[in-house]
Amino acid sequence: MPSIAQTCARIAAELNPPGQPFRYTCDGNRVVGTWDIADVSYTNLVAGGTIDEDYAITVTLDEASGTYDFVERKTESESEGGLRSDGTIGFSSQKSSFRGKSIGKQWGGGAALRATSHGETGHTWSYSFETSRIKEPLFGLLASAGWEPEKKGFFARLFSR
Repeated sequence: MPSIAQTCARIAAELNPPGQPFRYTCDGNRVVGTWDIADVSYTNLVAGGTIDEDYAITVTLDEASGTYDFVERKTESESEGGLRSDGTIGFSSQKSSFRGKSIGKQWGGGAALRATSHGETGHTWSYSFETSRIKEPLFGLLASAGWEPEKKGFFARLFSR
């Protein structure tokens, strides 16, 4: 059977190289991968705004069965304010969140008089995100350590007996 302690030691040693946009940590029987996708603020002549997007994957290890299950969470918020074309000042904001399992890619960017993205200041910003970039290394390490995905659903239970 795979060991949580040995798996967490491997995760710490192998999956967190410098310069990577995401990070993995262990907390008890859970492995958490986090990615600060976008942390942008920008200003133009008559408007400004912010973009904040975060992603996390939480893998729960069951040492007794040697299996794992996971759930993903993504939150997004965007706000913008400034002078409208009719001469009034306006503000808008939107937030969304997702919890479940997903596969996806996303990218964004823009230009402004002043933009700050992850602490770097300039006139442009960009970001990209792909779920496979954070999931594949983690699932590969789990497989090599002997962990198997938990089988769920009616047919999985029916044929596992």
